[in-house]
Amino acid sequence: MKKLLQFLLPVILFAGCAPEELPEVNYSKEKVTYSSKNIIGFENLFGEALQTQEDIEIFGIMHFPDGYDATQKYPVIVASHGSSNWRVHHLDYLEQMRQANYIVFAMHPFDSRGVNSTVGNQINVTSESIIYDMATSLNLLWDDPRINNQKIYAAGWSLGGTAALFNAWRPLQEALNLPNASFTGYLMWYPGCLALPDLNEWDKDFMQIYIGEDDNWTPPQPCKELVALMNDQGGNAHIELYPNAFHSFDHPDPLRLVPDAYSWANCKLKLNGETKKVYDPNNAELDFSDPKARRAAYESCAVKGEVMAGASPEYQNAAFEHLATLLPKLD
Repeated sequence: MKKLLQFLLPVILFAGCAPEELPEVNYSKEKVTYSSKNIIGFENLFGEALQTQEDIEIFGIMHFPDGYDATQKYPVIVASHGSSNWRVHHLDYLEQMRQANYIVFAMHPFDSRGVNSTVGNQINVTSESIIYDMATSLNLLWDDPRINNQKIYAAGWSLGGTAALFNAWRPLQEALNLPNASFTGYLMWYPGCLALPDLNEWDKDFMQIYIGEDDNWTPPQPCKELVALMNDQGGNAHIELYPNAFHSFDHPDPLRLVPDAYSWANCKLKLNGETKKVYDPNNAELDFSDPKARRAAYESCAVKGEVMAGASPEYQNAAFEHLATLLPKLD
């Protein structure tokens, strides 16, 4: 692990990397570089297959709360963005977390790899890579003397939310986490509850999902079913459903068509708990582990030209307000 010196100055947060102009901030931050991998094929997150994947260097930014005291241990939220990189509405949440006296570790999986967006692609940076980045972020922070490792939370929006969700799958934890290390809870905004494992062995720690009932980018029904299943098994999962709200209901931009985005509403993909491979129960020939075949596999069920995303006039601030009441309870 390599760390750059902590600094305090006004900067453009995530400047030059995001598709939106983001506001200036003025507080203590630290850039941290560490090792990860580019992974395609869920089975390559496990065992010897993982070791064959080449190491790459990635980075994250630690955002410290006001009045940070180096003699204290702080709770931390490991956060990752969605398919369009860090966007302006994410900053409200990151600032909310920071103001609630959390250290926020903002992952930069796209900027680390020189990618701005995966909308309509999903292969230039795979979900498996973000899942692995998040697990390595946990390991990175676990023994950091500034961190209370009994209060490390995973958080993410859309693709980042998917990464947080799969980090709650116990077989993945056993494969990737340091001994006895795990996230304390999971905060997810409109995650992709897609290609879920047919082996239902999930972390029983706190889980919160925020999603619009009309989301046709990452549909809510599989998330609703997963929350019910987790709770039936003794879990502590919660979901806030917002009527007539679509993907990115909390973004300031108005609702619009996102023509290049894949709608996953008709996909029935699963993850084989034994082989760790993604499969389609209706088409065993599809290959999700080969880069060229993967696009065709996606397009066997996912379609473009239907996804809607943008602000819900009624619920744009609802998740932010809910989180404001939740964060003090998690600390």
